[in-house]
Amino acid sequence: MKRVDCQNRTRQRLIGVLIGDVSFDFTAELMAGLVDAGKKANAQLLFLLGMQKYSSPFDLDAFKAVSASHNRIYDYSTMTGADAFIIACGSLSGFSGGVDQDFLSRFANSPTVILQERAEIDSRQKTYIVVDNYHSFSQCIEHLIVTHHFRKIALVSGPAGHADARERLHAYRDCMAKYHLAVPEDWVVYGDFSEYVDDLVSDLLDRNPDLEAIAFANDEMAKAGYRECRRRGLVVGRDIAITGFDNFNAGRTMEPPLTTVSQDTYEMGRLAVEQAMLLLDGKPVSPLEMRTEFLQRQSCGCRRRSYQCPASLSPADEADAIDAGIEEIQNSYVTHFPHSQRAERTAVVGGCFAILRRFALTDPEEAPEYNTLAGELDAYFTGFSQPLSLFGQCLEDYLLQLLGPRSLTPALRKFAAAVSYLLQYIHTRELKTLDSRLTIYGTQSWLAPELTRGLFSETSDEKVLHCLVKRLVNAGFSNVSLCLLENTPSAGPSALYPGRLRLAAYANADGDRAFSPAESPLIDPAHPLRQLPCLMHSPAMMAFSLFSGNQQYGILLCDADREKSSLLHVISLQLGMLFDFLDLRRQERSIAVELESIREKNEILNFLSEYDPLCGLLNRRGFIERAIRSNRENIGKIAYCAFIDLDYLKQINDSFGHHEGDLALQGVSDILQRLARPGDLIGRIGGDEFVGLFLSEDPGFEAQLETRFHKICADYNTSEDKPYWLDISMGLTRFICRQGLEISTVIAEADQRLYEAKRRRRDVNLRLKRLV
Repeated sequence: MKRVDCQNRTRQRLIGVLIGDVSFDFTAELMAGLVDAGKKANAQLLFLLGMQKYSSPFDLDAFKAVSASHNRIYDYSTMTGADAFIIACGSLSGFSGGVDQDFLSRFANSPTVILQERAEIDSRQKTYIVVDNYHSFSQCIEHLIVTHHFRKIALVSGPAGHADARERLHAYRDCMAKYHLAVPEDWVVYGDFSEYVDDLVSDLLDRNPDLEAIAFANDEMAKAGYRECRRRGLVVGRDIAITGFDNFNAGRTMEPPLTTVSQDTYEMGRLAVEQAMLLLDGKPVSPLEMRTEFLQRQSCGCRRRSYQCPASLSPADEADAIDAGIEEIQNSYVTHFPHSQRAERTAVVGGCFAILRRFALTDPEEAPEYNTLAGELDAYFTGFSQPLSLFGQCLEDYLLQLLGPRSLTPALRKFAAAVSYLLQYIHTRELKTLDSRLTIYGTQSWLAPELTRGLFSETSDEKVLHCLVKRLVNAGFSNVSLCLLENTPSAGPSALYPGRLRLAAYANADGDRAFSPAESPLIDPAHPLRQLPCLMHSPAMMAFSLFSGNQQYGILLCDADREKSSLLHVISLQLGMLFDFLDLRRQERSIAVELESIREKNEILNFLSEYDPLCGLLNRRGFIERAIRSNRENIGKIAYCAFIDLDYLKQINDSFGHHEGDLALQGVSDILQRLARPGDLIGRIGGDEFVGLFLSEDPGFEAQLETRFHKICADYNTSEDKPYWLDISMGLTRFICRQGLEISTVIAEADQRLYEAKRRRRDVNLRLKRLV
């Protein structure tokens, strides 16, 4: 693959975004603002996605270990080649005490925009964006106290070390103190900003069953409050009041709608990109505090807004009445959104109402032509992806009030019919969307396990990686890249990045490929991620850490798609387990090679420890170990032990040299190997001394063995052209294999027989062919 130098192409600025749990509405809206602003500014975004929240609690040690492994993705920031960074502190998981200065100091030399944290601004390259948590949350608590006369108000706060949580807690305590209301210690509990705080809410209500209201530090945790109240049979807004903070989609459509504080997270994302670009241009940028807005809905006990339609209307006033109803619905709808989004929302529903208004006022006496209306609505909403359920609720509220105990004029009746049809259209549309999502979720639930099916049996790592990236693209992900570490360090704070990466495989519209380790392009601070082909042409990318346990393997990259981000978290964990297997398999292969080498070396060592290197026969240790084993395996059988030595070895050494003496000993070894049958044992146990072990039930074996021995000796001396005869003596003893037999005793007896045999032999000196 040809490397492309980022300096040689059109310079497009790359902004690295450190972000956490993308399953939150907060993160979803923030990402939407970042992506839209990035496109407008012609800047690329690379999202480094860390740890997600979980529905079940971890013990502290396990949580720290898991979060450290997930959040190593942020350590790769030095390898991105990003021109600037945006750090969404409020979304980062695993920072129980808040994002500290040590973490932020990693970006000391880069233009950086910090979100939701009042950071120390020590250079022109840093700025931050926060929201006004204090005043709007104070307004929310004051509304519960003054408007609804509640006195027993508890707080479900965020993490104690979180900046936003601290400010909202401060606002709660100050407001309670302002109205001289005590706050018992157990009225304040600390959640994690996720919706999975049901147990926390349950415990709070168990200890304080007479609570009148619970203020939640964000909308996500308020979901748990709704669930727990429903489980206890408490009606929110009537039996107990609940408020939130954020004003996300979920809170707008909860029943009853959630009273909350609206912060414009989408706008925060847009402003973050805008400020990052200003920093890159060297322009001065001041920190921002975004305003928030308190939104009264029904969860705190407030009543729904009522629309007052005149009891009777003349035909001339019908258009004004319809316009008043449209304005009422629009106002009811758009006030659920931050100010920056209201004009856009008004335009969306305004175009829809123009269709309904024309439908109602055109020939109001005629029967409604629903086919025509359906066609216009279909054409209008084609390509519209945003949910309409909140708009449907506003239509339903209006319709219920319009169709009260009054007679309507023809135009109003036709307008009411059009609103009713639109309401049905929205419900049908939302059901189809829900059904489509369920189908997608059902398909995705099989994707993670199917992704690695059959890959564990592949023998080539390169084939495994190539198959992985192609399967991910076939599953709907774009611009997929696998970047793996050259080494696989464990998680921990030992380095700001875990080491050098290699592009292992990629798949995009231009093709796909996997690399061998020798061919894979290098990725490090000098050769950053931004030079990868997949990043050079994508407006926004996501990166996930690949790990298993505390073992890091690299990162997974693909085009940014918030809807698939949670699935990609699951896939990255699945891939971590696959790489764990591949790593273990590589280790197994390496160990197997090492074990084979050790086995070969052990064979050599065993041979050297059991065999005589000169003669190739068993040495004393080898012979005795095998003789003991033979005795144990042949209990009750007859055996013979022979003790043999070479006579006159000293004279041979003195006359012909030690080399010739060694050859003489090898000649004895040759004779004894000819004498031995398969299964017999022959060994050299000392200088010129040899020993043999023979099993035989033949009564004449002893005589036969001696006869064969002397014949072999004679044949050898006759055939060998040596200046001396090999004069070999043998002593033979017979014994029965039995339990407790000592082989050394048997050898000693054979040695004694050798001595006796020598004494009986003729006293003949060394016979030499050429020696006088």
